[in-house]
Amino acid sequence: MINALTVDMEDWYHICGATDYADPSRWSLYEDRITKNTDKILGLLRRYNVKATFFVLGYIAFKEPDLIRCVEKEGHEIATHGFCHRRIFEMDEEEFEEDVGHSVSVISSITGKRVLGFRAPEWSIRKETFWALDILRKLGILYDSSMVPLTRMGSREFPVYPIKLDTLHGKLWEFPLSTVRCFWERLPFSGGLPLRLSPYFYVISSIMQLNRKGHPAIVYIHPWEFDTEKPAINLSMCRRSMHYLNIEATPHKVEGLLRHFRFAPVREVLGLVP
Repeated sequence: MINALTVDMEDWYHICGATDYADPSRWSLYEDRITKNTDKILGLLRRYNVKATFFVLGYIAFKEPDLIRCVEKEGHEIATHGFCHRRIFEMDEEEFEEDVGHSVSVISSITGKRVLGFRAPEWSIRKETFWALDILRKLGILYDSSMVPLTRMGSREFPVYPIKLDTLHGKLWEFPLSTVRCFWERLPFSGGLPLRLSPYFYVISSIMQLNRKGHPAIVYIHPWEFDTEKPAINLSMCRRSMHYLNIEATPHKVEGLLRHFRFAPVREVLGLVP
């Protein structure tokens, strides 16, 4: 079974809902650490000859086009993470279409290739924002990876495995966050804080459990999770945990996963290779 490996390509200050840090007009004031942290990930992937999907923030692509060319040149898929790192439920339909459309335009102009995939900041598809799927397909996107089948973040009614959904503009693949059942709820394990805190054997067994059922897992990481020296930000306890707790574990766990499993970009896992 080939699983999907993804990178949410954002910098350390791209934090939703964090006052000044959520304001794009202030981003130029902050230290740029995206290049050196992305280089760490590229080096690790190169070592194991693994290709991944990079969900690139349009702002990053606009600011660092040479970095995007470097990632694409190494054979990785370039998808979009939106332009301004705004959660979908904070925008109306017009704002969302403008944000994603701008990002797609910038990325395509750099790579010369069609952008096939989208992931919303903080997995922010909700039942009340399903209109976003119609807009994504309208913009030429073929797959989304923004749904979480959990009670508080998304909905337990969301798909658990990759599935094709109907939109006003045609079929759209949905590749939701990988989870495993625990009593009446599901638990994430394959990226971010859940990956950093979960025992490694639990992560491996959870991926194997999905694979035995015939389904690929999706692993996600962030460049700032490879940076133990990133600046400290005054955040709520919950967000501080999400962005700082046990980040030193990320490189080691990701390298272990690269040794134990086969990975590819999302477009290949879904059979969307041009």
